[in-house]
Amino acid sequence: MALGSLLLLLSAFLHASWNALAKSARDKESYLFITMFFSGFLSLASVLVVFPPEPFSHPEVFWFAVASGVFEGLYLFSLAKTLKSSSLGVSYAIMRGGAMVVVWLISLSFLGEVATVGEISGAALVLLGIVAMNAEAFLRVIKKSSVTVHPSQLLSVWPFLSAVFIAGYHVCYHQALDHGAEPRSLFTLSVFVSLPLVFWGVATPRIQNTLATLKNETSSVLATSVISTLSFVIFLYGLKASAPGFAISLRNSSIFFALVFSFFLKENLSRAQIMGATVIASGAILLSIS
Repeated sequence: MALGSLLLLLSAFLHASWNALAKSARDKESYLFITMFFSGFLSLASVLVVFPPEPFSHPEVFWFAVASGVFEGLYLFSLAKTLKSSSLGVSYAIMRGGAMVVVWLISLSFLGEVATVGEISGAALVLLGIVAMNAEAFLRVIKKSSVTVHPSQLLSVWPFLSAVFIAGYHVCYHQALDHGAEPRSLFTLSVFVSLPLVFWGVATPRIQNTLATLKNETSSVLATSVISTLSFVIFLYGLKASAPGFAISLRNSSIFFALVFSFFLKENLSRAQIMGATVIASGAILLSIS
């Protein structure tokens, strides 16, 4: 297997890994804030120490970076809510697969792209998988059933919102890179812009809760910071060594890794949910390579 493919698969594995670690955190909002706080400084160090700093080459890049940071902050805010209300296996597939569909729709509506049969088929598979994963919850909403169920089986709006925010920062990243942004500098600025929004999501008293999480889950949150930063940096190297469509399709293999972590987290996924996640991943791959 080529080096680029290995890097992309490793990036997908690491991304699913840090989401799984966040899922197991007690206070997910403060956990994600600390994670991104340290991730920002790690990425800044990579720019200033490991790599020579490169200024943004186009004035618009700065504003695309700010916009990506806003979307990333909203994503992390909604991710914390998602991990509290849904299982990792279900929510991760919806977030990543749904984001692919939203990016595709934005590209069709505003970036002048033309839909292909493969893209339409991929989008249809993603939507079909989402419906399959949430079929029982949809039926409860329709029937207004009063049956008591586990929270992970309830229909939650948060993973769908997360998908929209993921799409938002991906589009902004893409536009910034098209205008000549240096990727590591772009990511660093985006992370620091996102931090106030993530901190706003922490329950009051925010400072006390954040310090408590740092004290009680120090090793876990630091590991998550390193893993999340590596997942992005490794993806950049994989993207350099591979064609963009192929890179994104391999990156979406993280949906399958999330299902594996869901098993280790002892989440009780039904056959329909597992099959739905598989259909979503297949549709996302088809959508990205078409």
